[in-house]
Amino acid sequence: MFKFASFLLFASMLLLVNGSSAQYKIDGNVFGEGVALVAISVTITNGSNFSKTTQTDNLGRFFFNDLKKENYLLLFSSVDFKKIQRKISLNADTIVNVDLEKSTIELQNVEIQFKKALIEKKVDRTIFNVDGSVAAIGTDALELMSKVPGIRVVNDRVSLVGKGSINIMINDKITPLSEDDLANYLRSIPSDHISKIEVITNPSAKYDAQGNNGLINIVLKKAVAEGFKGAVNLGFTQASHPTGSGGGNLSFRRDKITLFTNFNIRKGSTVPFEQSNIFYPVQTWNVVNKDRNFRVVPSGQLGLDYQISKNTTAGLSYNAGQTDFHSEENIKTTVFNKAGEIDSILNSDANAKIKSNYKTGNFYWKQLIDTMGKQLVINADWFKYKDDNHRFFDNTTFGRDGGIVPESFAQYLSSSRQNIGLYTLKADLDLPYKAFNLSLGAKASFIKNQSEVSFFKMKNDIYEIDKGQTNLFNYNENTQALYFNLNKTFKKWDFQMGLRSEYTQIEGISVNSTTREDYLRLFPTLFISYRKNEKSEFSLNYGRRINRPAYKKLNPFRWYSNQYSYAEGNPFLRPSYNNNIELSHTYSKVLTTTLSFNNTNDGYNNVNFTDVNTNIQILRPVNLMTSYQYQMSNSIVFNRLKWLESLNQLDVFYIRSNSSIAQTLPDLNGVGAYFSTSNQVIFNKIRTLMGEVNFWYQFPGVNDLNKMKSQYRLDIGFKRLLLDNKLQLALNMADILKSGKDRYSSIVNGINQEYRNYYDSQYLRLTVRYNFGNDKIKQQDRKPGNEEERRRSN
Repeated sequence: MFKFASFLLFASMLLLVNGSSAQYKIDGNVFGEGVALVAISVTITNGSNFSKTTQTDNLGRFFFNDLKKENYLLLFSSVDFKKIQRKISLNADTIVNVDLEKSTIELQNVEIQFKKALIEKKVDRTIFNVDGSVAAIGTDALELMSKVPGIRVVNDRVSLVGKGSINIMINDKITPLSEDDLANYLRSIPSDHISKIEVITNPSAKYDAQGNNGLINIVLKKAVAEGFKGAVNLGFTQASHPTGSGGGNLSFRRDKITLFTNFNIRKGSTVPFEQSNIFYPVQTWNVVNKDRNFRVVPSGQLGLDYQISKNTTAGLSYNAGQTDFHSEENIKTTVFNKAGEIDSILNSDANAKIKSNYKTGNFYWKQLIDTMGKQLVINADWFKYKDDNHRFFDNTTFGRDGGIVPESFAQYLSSSRQNIGLYTLKADLDLPYKAFNLSLGAKASFIKNQSEVSFFKMKNDIYEIDKGQTNLFNYNENTQALYFNLNKTFKKWDFQMGLRSEYTQIEGISVNSTTREDYLRLFPTLFISYRKNEKSEFSLNYGRRINRPAYKKLNPFRWYSNQYSYAEGNPFLRPSYNNNIELSHTYSKVLTTTLSFNNTNDGYNNVNFTDVNTNIQILRPVNLMTSYQYQMSNSIVFNRLKWLESLNQLDVFYIRSNSSIAQTLPDLNGVGAYFSTSNQVIFNKIRTLMGEVNFWYQFPGVNDLNKMKSQYRLDIGFKRLLLDNKLQLALNMADILKSGKDRYSSIVNGINQEYRNYYDSQYLRLTVRYNFGNDKIKQQDRKPGNEEERRRSN
C-alpha cells in the first residue's frame, strides 16, 4: 500500500511539473483594511460569451485558470465592501491584488438572491453550505451537524457513518473539550453564525496524522462591523430524569481589538442500562447493570485578538472546565446451571465519585509576508488535565434458596488519580505562487501523564490497601513532526499532495515494568479532482494515518463490577496504522457516490477475557486486529421545493477482521448497511414555523470481532422564530420508538458473550435561544497546535 501511494505521488508530481506553464492564469489576493478577506465574490468576463465566478479562500486568495489570450474584466463584490473593477489585457500569467473599501450602505432591506449549492465537493473535503439549508434555521451547531449527510449525532456524540467518534474543529481549531463540554459548547453556537460545515474524511498532511475517523470543521461567518454580538440559550431535557443546561457567548470588536468569551453549564442525570449473558460450559451468567449517573459540567472560554499592524495579528485564549460526576449503581449477576435453574446470585451495590478539570492556554502569531498571501502562523499551547476517581462497592452472594452465603459480604474501594501535562509549539508557512501553492510546517509536542492506582478492602471498619493491586504509572511521549503540502490546478484538474513525518519517543514506567520505544513514521497523502463539466466531477484521494490510544486506555486503573469482573487499561498498548482510499463522483451537486477502502494494521480494541476455570472476566484493550473495510456511500439532496428540504444517505459496506490472539475468533466478516433521511418542512411563507422528521436505520453487520444486530431511531421536532428571528423556540422528541439499543455478540476463549445496552436516549427537549447585538462581528481564524494530544485526554 505504501509503494502504491509513493507511485501516485510521483506520477502526480510529473503532471504538476509538465503542466506548470500550459495555460494563462489570473490570480491574486483581496484585502480590506489590511486584512485578507474571505468569501469575496470575484467574477471574470470577456463581455460577450464567457463569465465565471469564484470566491476568495481563507487567505484571501482567488485564481482563474485555463484562460485564453484576450481582454477581460474582473469584478470584486461583497455585501460589506464597495464593488470595484479591473480591466486585464491577458497575454501572460497575471497577478491582481486589490484593496476593498468598506461600504457605508445600509443593507437591512436588501435580499441577496445568489444561493450556493447545498453540498459542494472539493478536492480534499465535502462542504455543507449552511446558508442554503432550511435545516439551519433557528438551530445550533450540534443539532445542525446531525442533518449533514454522513454525520451521526447520537446521545450528543458525533461520528461519521462507518467510522467512530470524530474530531471537531471551529475555524480549523480543534476544541480541547471532553464529550460533555463539547456538546454544551456546540449548543451555544447559533446556526446563523455558521457559514459552512466541512467534512474531511481523509485529512491532508497539514493536519496531525493522529486519528482514522476524519475531521469536521465548522467555519463561522466573518464580517468587519464593530460592536457587540452574542447569544444566550437555555435547555430542558426530560429523559428518565430531567437535565437542565444553559450558556451563551459574547464577542466585542473595536478598532484593532477583538474580545470573545463563552460559558456553558449542564446539570442532570441519566439512567443507562447494560445487560450481558456469558455462556460458560456448565453455567450461564446474566449480568444486569442499572446505573443513575449525575453530572455537573461547567466550562468557559476567554480570548483576545489584537491586530498589531496591517500584516501582523496576535492572540491569546484560555479555556477551563470541570466535571463533577457521581453514580448510584446496582449490578446483579444471576448464575444459572445447565438446567436453567438459579444456582446463585451475586449482588453488588456501588457508588463512584469522579472529579476532573482541565485548563488550556493558547498564544498565536499570524504574520502576512507579502501581498500575494504568503503568511506564517505560530502557535504555542499549554494543556493541563487532572482527575480523581473513587469507586466504593460491596459484594454479597445469595444461594439458590435466596439466603446469604456465609462470609460472602465484602466491601472494597478502587481509586485512581491522573495528571496530564502537555506543551506544544507549532509553525505553519503558506506560500502561494503563480504555478502552485506550497505549505510547510513543523511541530513539537511534549506529554507527561502520571497515573496512580490503588485498591482497598474493608477489614475491621478500615480500608486496607492491597499492594498487589497498587501501581504508579508514568508515561512520557515526545513527538517532532515536519510536513509539506502542495496544491496545483491544471485546466480541469486539481492536485494536492503532501508528506508528513512524525518521530515519537515513548517511555512508560510502572512498579513492575518499563517500556521504551522510538519510532519514525511517514504519512503521505494525495488528492486528485477532475471536473468533466459543470454537472459531473470525479475525485480520488489516499492517506495514511496513525491512531494513538487515548491516555485512559493506557491507565492500568481497575473498575470492578464485582469480585469476578473488572475493566482495566493497558500501559503497553501500541498505536494502530490505517490506509484510506476514496473514489467519488458528484452529479449536479445533488447525488454523490463514494467508493472507499480502509485497512487497519495492529488495531486495538476492548476484549472481555473470560476464564472458564475461575469465571473471572477482565475487560482490557489489546492490539489484536488487522481489518479491511469496503464501503459504498450515496447521498442525495432534494431541495427544489421552497417548503421542503430532504437530505438522504445510504451506505453499504463489507468488513473483514483478522485476530492475532488465540482467545478470540481468528476472523470475522460480514456485510452491513446504514440508511438515514433528514427532512425539514416549512409551514408558513415567512419561514418562522418549521418541523422536521429524521430517521436512521443500522442494518445487522460486524464491527471488528463483534456481530452487531439492527438498530434504528426516529426523531421529530418543531421550531418557532419570534422577534425578527432573534428569539428561537425548539421542541424535539428523540428516539420516539425507544429503539436506539446497542445489541451485539462476540466469542472469547470459546465462550459466547451477548450484550444489550440502552443509554437513556429517549427524551423530550425544549430549547430557548436569543441572539442579540451586531450580526457582523469578525471572528479570527485560530489554529492551536496541540489538537491531537488534547483529544486523546477525552
